[in-house]
Amino acid sequence: MGNPRTDLSEKQLSMRQHSAPERREHSGGFTLIELMLAVAIIGIMSSLAIPNYVGFLEKARMAKTVAEMNGIAKQIQLYSVAEGQYPDSLGQIGLDNLRDQWGNPYQYLRINCMTQLSGMRDNIDPSHTGSEGLVLPVSVVFSPITAHVSLAVNVGNLQGRMYLVAQGGNGNGGGGNGNGGCGSGQPRKDHFLHPINSDFDLYSMGKDGDSVAPLTAQKSRDDIIRANDGGYYGVASNF
Repeated sequence: MGNPRTDLSEKQLSMRQHSAPERREHSGGFTLIELMLAVAIIGIMSSLAIPNYVGFLEKARMAKTVAEMNGIAKQIQLYSVAEGQYPDSLGQIGLDNLRDQWGNPYQYLRINCMTQLSGMRDNIDPSHTGSEGLVLPVSVVFSPITAHVSLAVNVGNLQGRMYLVAQGGNGNGGGGNGNGGCGSGQPRKDHFLHPINSDFDLYSMGKDGDSVAPLTAQKSRDDIIRANDGGYYGVASNF
């Protein structure tokens, strides 16, 4: 009769040797099906995340472009106050090398080709009213012209400026050369073919880097525009 301990050790050794190939078989890594499932899941997640990320980048570029255009417009207005007229090009205010978020130069066209008239206003007299309401007298006399009027008031000491800007008389929002602008370009126009500005056009050609005067054209739909004399900044397709 054999030793019980010896018989038990031989049985345990036999069981270990029999199960070793099975452990090696299952420890070889992922199966083909598992790898295919992992790749499919990664692909689905990428298809959802990438478009959202690209859309976020485009919105950020548009917002940055609008902010830069606001800054350019302020520089143009400051130039017009100092010189009595709008600049003929962005080069006159040192911004001709500025690029939008897609690497394209900003587009500018001077529409108002007349000399800008401006004068300090007198103090407001609330009791001085006319048939059309409150009258704001100014300290200079203007010739009878059609004018675009804007009033800026400093709330601190109630002193400010009123600017009267002649619109011109060529019938399409500008003056000077018969095409509505002082340069070689055409003013931007809405779907009624009316100019969208009376002072100057300022816009980015957008992602495609191309544009034409009508906002309804396909090339212009992604443009970032200034319209309503600065009352609107945004995508041309939303105007």
